[in-house]
Parts: sequence; structure tokens; C-alpha cells
Amino acid sequence: MKVMMVSEIDGKTKKLRRGSYLRYKYPPKGIEYTVFSDVIPLFKNSSNYEFNKDNVISTLSRLILKGFSQPIPKDEKIIHSFFWNFYLYSRPWIHENDESPSQFLDQYYGGKGFTYNIALEFLTYYLNSSPCRAIITWSDWARKGFIKDGVDSSKVVLIPPPMQIKTNEKIEHNGVNILFIGRDFIRKGGDIVLKVFVKLSKEFENLNLFYVGSIPNNIKKFISNYKNIYHFSNPDDNVLYKKILPASDISFLPTRYDAYALTILESMSYGIPVVSSNISSIEESVIHGYNGFVGKDEYDYEKYLSLLISNENIRKSFSENSVSLVKERHDPNTVGMELTKVYENVLSGL
Repeated sequence: MKVMMVSEIDGKTKKLRRGSYLRYKYPPKGIEYTVFSDVIPLFKNSSNYEFNKDNVISTLSRLILKGFSQPIPKDEKIIHSFFWNFYLYSRPWIHENDESPSQFLDQYYGGKGFTYNIALEFLTYYLNSSPCRAIITWSDWARKGFIKDGVDSSKVVLIPPPMQIKTNEKIEHNGVNILFIGRDFIRKGGDIVLKVFVKLSKEFENLNLFYVGSIPNNIKKFISNYKNIYHFSNPDDNVLYKKILPASDISFLPTRYDAYALTILESMSYGIPVVSSNISSIEESVIHGYNGFVGKDEYDYEKYLSLLISNENIRKSFSENSVSLVKERHDPNTVGMELTKVYENVLSGL
């Protein structure tokens, strides 16, 4: 079965966005994806989710343009679109997103009002259109969000992203390495990471921070004084997945705004315990006291990180539990079979 995958190309990596890339990398048995790279990006800078009320009109205009510029499938019978890269399709269409329209608007635009309501109605209208046969999402938080927005509940299906276990790639090392991956400094909590780490590095010896993402220039000057902070602005996949993640012991993500945080799932696939904020769907992946800890402020983060740094047995237990959870929920074969059912249901209705 051929399926057209519609996804935006990440503005910084020049590759498929990570969620759609995982579907492409682990296709269901018998499924062949062809990729349509979105020619009208919804956002001017898709690598940074820095939105405000000033660019709402621009964003909505781009959505409207999509209604008149849809890709035309050739041999593909189904279109599978991702995130906010969807059109008013005339062909059977499946959409996949890690958050509902209102969840997205609440996080990035904030507030209610005329523009908010128009955007919500417009997005919901797309998803309730008859060619849209199913909406795939990754968490119960998002599933409930779509239904609350008025999307037909019979369309909404929870199918987590596929992920393979990578514990065999772990790299032996001395000390404890804390990992942070966050492209947007404030949104992902990069400022909190640096503040908490500086405190902890005064308490613990042989403690290192692998910081993956951009840092403001004035902060770069500050961290240059710390030899145990290793900054990777935009490492390629080989460095990130073969060298940085395998050498990490704790993943730290005090994110202020997020829908699913694939960074957490990828960390878990390496058996890395996670300390994160307790927003959106994160508590569905980071089960407090089982495979990591969730907190709400710097005090919590410092307390939980200290416990993991000082107690190797807890790290080992959380690591094993993380791997078990990934095997249970994200096995590519199991996830693929669930996705195939969605495709077959669409075809049966043609």
C-alpha cells in the first residue's frame, strides 16, 4: 500500500520533523511512504516556535493558502499529514498531531478572543471535513483535547510514535552526565537547566552537562567559565545519537511549553532516567518515581536531580523501567499494526 506523507521540513536540520521521521523510519509492514515536502510552511521559521499575536494573521493566511494548493497524489490512495501541514484534501486523508488546535493556541498564542476563536473554528473545520477519516495522536491528553475542541471523537485514535531500544549503544564513562536537548532557550527551560546545574556542580564532583541547543550570546560568555558544560549548538544525528545520548546518565527537561517532548522518549530508549516538568502529556511518559521524576519548579528539579546523581541504584532501576515502558508502548511492530488498521479502515470505506 502506498501512502503519501505530508510533512514540513525542519528549518534548521533540513530534514523531516522528528515525529514524521519516526513514522517514515519505522513503516508498518507492507506500507510504502512517499514524502511530499510542504511547499507552504505554516510558520515563517519552523525551527523556532516563537509565536505571538502579531503573526496570527500571517499564520492563518498560510493555512488558507493551503486550501488552494494541495498536493495531488499519483499512485497513493491515502494521504497522511503531520502537525500543521494539512490542506483541504479531496482524497482520503489521515492527520497526525501531538496536540489539539486549542492546546496549540493556548500554549503559543495565549488568551482568548476573536482571533483565537476564528483560528480554532478554522482548524476544527479542517479536521471535521469528510475526507479526513482519522486523527492520530500520541497521548490521552491530546486525545481529550481534540474531542473537547469539537472534533468527532470516533475519528481520534491514540497511536504512540514508534521507537526502538538502544541500550546496546551505551558508552562507558566516569562521573555523571546530565543531558539537556532544547532548541528554544526559554520555552524549553534552558535558563533553568543552567541555573540548576551550576548549583549542583558545586555540590557534586565529576558532574557534567551536555547542553544541546542554542544559547544566547551573553549566556555563552557566562558558561565559558565552566569546563564541565559541553555545548552542542546543532550536532548532526551521528554525534547526537551515537555519542551524546549513549554517554548520558540523566535527561533534564524543565520545559515551560510542550505537547509531547520526543526528547523524553528518545532518552528513555537509551535507558536514561528523566527529570522534567509536569505539563501537558509528559506525566504519561515520565511516571513519577518509576522511570523518572516530574516537578514544577527549580526546588523540585534540584531535589530530584540530586537524588539521581547520588544514587546509582535508583538510576539503574529507573533505566530498566524506562526501557520496559518503551518496549510496551512504542514497539515498531505493535505500533505499525495499529496504524495499518487505520489505513485499512480508510480503504474499506472507499
